Amino acid sequence: MGKSSKIKIMISSRCNDMFPLSSKSQVRLSDLRTKIKKEIEGTTVLGSRPFEVWINEDAAESAELDAWDECMRQARECDIFVVLFNGNAGWTGTGENASIGICHAEFLTAYARAPAKVFLIDIFERRAPSAPKKPADVNFQKRLERENRFGSSATDVPSLEEAIRSRIVSATVKLVQQGVADANRGKGYLGPALDWNRMPYPQRSAAMVAAAGAALGSTNPIKDGNFCIVTIEKKRILFRVGAVPDSMSVATAREMVGQPHLRDDTAAARVARLDGGPVHLIACHKGVTGTQAQRMLGFPDATVVAAPFGVYVLDPVQAIQIVLLANCKDEGATRHNVQRFMDWLPQSEQGEPLAKFASKRKDLVALLSTQP
Repeated sequence: MGKSSKIKIMISSRCNDMFPLSSKSQVRLSDLRTKIKKEIEGTTVLGSRPFEVWINEDAAESAELDAWDECMRQARECDIFVVLFNGNAGWTGTGENASIGICHAEFLTAYARAPAKVFLIDIFERRAPSAPKKPADVNFQKRLERENRFGSSATDVPSLEEAIRSRIVSATVKLVQQGVADANRGKGYLGPALDWNRMPYPQRSAAMVAAAGAALGSTNPIKDGNFCIVTIEKKRILFRVGAVPDSMSVATAREMVGQPHLRDDTAAARVARLDGGPVHLIACHKGVTGTQAQRMLGFPDATVVAAPFGVYVLDPVQAIQIVLLANCKDEGATRHNVQRFMDWLPQSEQGEPLAKFASKRKDLVALLSTQP
């Protein structure tokens, strides 16, 4: 399927639910979406109509897939995904034990593809007697409340229409700016990236470590041992920052980091005063794969997560945690990857587990440091 020349928007919500529940002046969400779709698609920018809006009423027109699969396809392929969240998870299919509604599934599909394209509008009337309470609805409510990504809310039809317009405008600006930043990031033949390419390995490694450490927002600067302290889930965690100043396939560059967890016993005195650690954050000048992360850990039986910032690897038995940041070609790219990692922790609900395993690692490090 070729890439559309238009910005593709999907508006996800229940179809036949009325809004607002507590008012005599109500509208079916399906009718509201149909109206706003016509308005957005009719919007002219510099003489052109750049937007294409898909709502699941359109699924009936597609003969390619059944309605559920067509909605999932649209959720994957859209550029901007707007959720009108009224607490109702939607149709769950015919299975007796179905616990995921179609609205919930659309959100999960879009979010898995690109979290940055998902925008939520809160229209859930939690105190209304007819508020959704089925198990599938409760699952959906818990998930979206946990995400805490509501950029706006609405209590009546005019405010909801305005919220949709506002979210689409802000989403368009945000994604264009992000796309420009990504397009300019990592060009090794220009600007700061070229400056870093000219550096010998030791100097480049030091610059990468300094940029990553500064971006962590630590309570003490990178200095002796490349240690810094970062607060995660109200816990003070010791991070050790390192750098691979070339491709992970280049042995000389890779060996500048080696297997960093093998030196954790030297951090025993530092981590004793904190809540956990060390966690190893490694800036990689070029790309990094899950296999390379496993090799750095030293064995394949580990949790490996590929994410927009690079790769996160965890050995749950020894509580070793390594964060590998990919394509740290200049200071801006390095800082951006650290930010993406820090954003990923709450988005994926990994902040608490990271702190928990860091606490366990602290205890193991204390034990290792007492061994002869």
